Amino acid sequence: MPIVVISLDGIKDIEIEKMAADAVRYPNIAAFFGAARYTGGVRTTFVSNTYPIHTAVGTRELSRDNGVISNILKTTEGGDVWAQEASLIKRTTLFDLAAQKGLKVAALAWPVTCGANINRNLPEVHPLKGQNRLWQHMRHGSAFFQLSAFLKHGKKLDGLKQPQLDDFLTSIAVDLLNRKRRPDMLFLHILAYDFICHDVGICDALDVARASVDASLGRILRAAGDDATVIVFSDHGHLNVHTTVNLQAEYGDRLFEQCGGSAFFTHDAEGVEDKPWFERFLTEHEMDVSGYAARAKYGIAAKVGFCFGTRQYAGNHGYPVDYDCYNVFYAIKGAKNAPPQIKFNDIRDVGELIAHEMEAFNLK
Repeated sequence: MPIVVISLDGIKDIEIEKMAADAVRYPNIAAFFGAARYTGGVRTTFVSNTYPIHTAVGTRELSRDNGVISNILKTTEGGDVWAQEASLIKRTTLFDLAAQKGLKVAALAWPVTCGANINRNLPEVHPLKGQNRLWQHMRHGSAFFQLSAFLKHGKKLDGLKQPQLDDFLTSIAVDLLNRKRRPDMLFLHILAYDFICHDVGICDALDVARASVDASLGRILRAAGDDATVIVFSDHGHLNVHTTVNLQAEYGDRLFEQCGGSAFFTHDAEGVEDKPWFERFLTEHEMDVSGYAARAKYGIAAKVGFCFGTRQYAGNHGYPVDYDCYNVFYAIKGAKNAPPQIKFNDIRDVGELIAHEMEAFNLK
């Protein structure tokens, strides 16, 4: 009776609700959300990007406290690297708790799991320029498990293109769930929607990603069986973007970091509030909970339709959590015990729900 946790990256609540209402185009999503206990209108954590959010779920702690405040890290040489190492996390994770309980865990493309204590670990890896991707996967995850997965399903891959990557990950998940000795817990990160939305925005061109998400969910549910507990959630939404502004080009060393819908400065940037892309300064509370108060002097939020970065986007995230049409969701089907009382009133409640199901699993 496994616990299956699926992160649908980038899908806000109103989007999944529209998909769930269209059983013709998205039969698996409609069936699951029709039978599951669904909670929409969930506020994510700020900064609303993938790595901080998944770490907030995994630790049930704010970014300020858990150590992962951004998708990236600043190097001493002034460059950027992905914050992918599990050693960056300063709090006990769900994976740590599972290991303490003796539960067998598999994780597929889960953020910030490089080097994590996971039985079968295929982490999300971002090699540096010149590094071999396969070797970096072997170094950061479960070598034999990953090699076997690549040999069996690698033909599904077309570089890192989507939705082929999700098809590859889903095939591995189905294999694991079909084994006689399947894992007690399976964590799967589905990325196609987020990946493609960055390029095309929320529009009809996203239909290939929507169909891929529906297909992946259906395959996993069939493999998991009726005895599984399945928890599905999203980390952040997307807002459509017509203009990407590279603050680095204009403000140089005064800028600390660009985070999509927000940005942080170490020194004053004169006239920033008069720019057409400026929405507001971040509040003291936002600076605090995000963890940036200790690293930057102040932060700003982008006006809807704009984002900050070095490449062009059609859809993006990283905005303050009070923006309209930006909430997320979670849903659970087949729970082994009554759900816990809501504790945080935000995305960290997903972590509470998973931990609660882990306790119930141990009571079998």
